Amino acid sequence: MATKPNTETRENTVNAYFKYIRELRTGVDGAVERLMELWDEDGTFEFAGAPPVTGSFHGAVAIRTLYQNRFKASGMPVSLEADRGPVGKASAKSVGKPREVALGVVDTEVHRIRTMDGKVVAGWTTFIGTADARGFQVSGSHTFAFKDGKISSLRIVVSPKADSAPNLNLEGLTITDIGRLALAAWPVV
Repeated sequence: MATKPNTETRENTVNAYFKYIRELRTGVDGAVERLMELWDEDGTFEFAGAPPVTGSFHGAVAIRTLYQNRFKASGMPVSLEADRGPVGKASAKSVGKPREVALGVVDTEVHRIRTMDGKVVAGWTTFIGTADARGFQVSGSHTFAFKDGKISSLRIVVSPKADSAPNLNLEGLTITDIGRLALAAWPVV
């Protein structure tokens, strides 16, 4: 019979999770595999935030696919409406093509980890920005449940409100831009 991991072991797993997420976001080879080692084969990963950042992934194959897709998103181009302007000699009322920028910083700062009712809850702030330093921060939480020392479920809640962040310029970004950056960054993974 397997023994239940203690609080310290669970919190160590959560700390490792966020370390590997940072590696995933920065393109470190092997990050997906290290993350998957933390998961139970029948685990459930759930985005429980506001649309468009919602969804559930059940089982190792679905969760691995989620992580692999996020791994590939590092530096991906994002079209921003904030960059629309007149095209050619069109009038000032014309709407030009959005300019593509690269997804830049995506980094999470965990503020607090605590254990409640056998689950571990981590509160955090994630910074999301373009390569040209436009962006925002968003707060949220991860709630981890465990089975035999592995993550059996992860429920992520993200605030629907983008806030200004140090060293990132939120001015001029439209709601659509913020949504596109959030989806590109998958800030909550």
